[in-house]
Amino acid sequence: MFPWVKLPTWGIEPIPLRDRTLRGIEYFVLWSSLGVGLLVFSAGSLLTTTPFAYAIAAIIVGSVAGSLLLALAGGIGSGHAVPSIVSTRPSFGLYGASIPAILNVMQLVGWTVFEIMIMSKATEILAGNRISYSTWTLIFGASVILFGLVGPLTVIRQWLEKFAVWMVYAASILIIINLLSSGHFSKLPSMSGGSGMSFFPALDIVIALPVSWMPLVADYNRFSRNNKGAFIGTFIGFAITNILFYFGGLLVNSSDTIAIIVSIQSMFFGLLLFMFILHEITNAFADIYSSAISSQSVFHKVNQRYLIIGFTVLSTILAVIIPISRYETFILLIGAVFVPLFGVVLTDYYIINRRRYTREMMYGKHLLLGVPAILSWLVGVLLYYVLSSLSPIYIFQWPQIGATIPSFIGSSLLYLGLIKAKQYRIGKIGQKHSRN
Repeated sequence: MFPWVKLPTWGIEPIPLRDRTLRGIEYFVLWSSLGVGLLVFSAGSLLTTTPFAYAIAAIIVGSVAGSLLLALAGGIGSGHAVPSIVSTRPSFGLYGASIPAILNVMQLVGWTVFEIMIMSKATEILAGNRISYSTWTLIFGASVILFGLVGPLTVIRQWLEKFAVWMVYAASILIIINLLSSGHFSKLPSMSGGSGMSFFPALDIVIALPVSWMPLVADYNRFSRNNKGAFIGTFIGFAITNILFYFGGLLVNSSDTIAIIVSIQSMFFGLLLFMFILHEITNAFADIYSSAISSQSVFHKVNQRYLIIGFTVLSTILAVIIPISRYETFILLIGAVFVPLFGVVLTDYYIINRRRYTREMMYGKHLLLGVPAILSWLVGVLLYYVLSSLSPIYIFQWPQIGATIPSFIGSSLLYLGLIKAKQYRIGKIGQKHSRN
């Protein structure tokens, strides 16, 4: 009766070799698709108070840097066939990794709420308000559940690769062409920015979106045939669409998601809007699927399909009762938590352990609570809030150096220093015992 029950589910254990079948081109398709969305338009419009040259530089530098970090985080998954939250265990510990897992579930439910809101509001506008917004939330909630139940390999190969990605590529090109021909582009180079954002705060906003995918990138890159293909496909795919849609946000010049929907709806008789509605289901699926994986890293015995259904139902309910507002603050909160987190994780994997993680480090009791990692992470989060001009506890008025780069480097260097100090202390104790 339900063919999806015969499909395999993959929990937090390493993916079997027989299922590691995705190629680089498929990761390009996946991550270029996930880099597209109406919310990216909204984020790009936040840069309109930035001088044009700074805005363009922030879009390019932030997209490239953020996509590079995204691909590096995915490299742990493709190298060891493990999901993202498991990749944090060697540094944060078996129990310590539960903290980012819980925070990741919270942010992913938040993203899903936004996605269901946008899909429902867009369809309500497209259908001429003949069917209520709450009814559309139920329809799209059910669609997200279906995608979650069939799983990532089916979604990537049967939905994205064969249909959805080509549809969204065509829609993206038509939208940008339409916006360029609207005459607004000619006004952009004259943007002075006034007292608006400088380069580094703008960079924080751009880099926040690729960074928001870092806690779930390995959930999908663990299915790769090889590291190189997954890395290149992830990096190039996400960087291209992130640049394109942040630039589109500058052209739209509105952070009001509803206004963006109406603007796109007026193009080509709503065809482009319908394409984007269908595409947003993929983004919501990715959020829900990874929220289930992160939950399983804490609650090992809970059925993955029950988690997918439960989180989607919760997100659908919240989409009905919560208004779309303070999107900028939501982006800030994501950056504050996960930028320094992966400053620690990537330092531990690529510098300290030099890509040599063992199964015991990820699944055993090699480390229960990684105090140096947690301490470095917390310091990085505090540093982000202190330096971010969007933060309520922003301290430094001049110069504006942004928060992303200092918090990432700060957490990385602090963790590296604490680990080196620990190794030095252990070495000295060993020498003392050997002499005795």
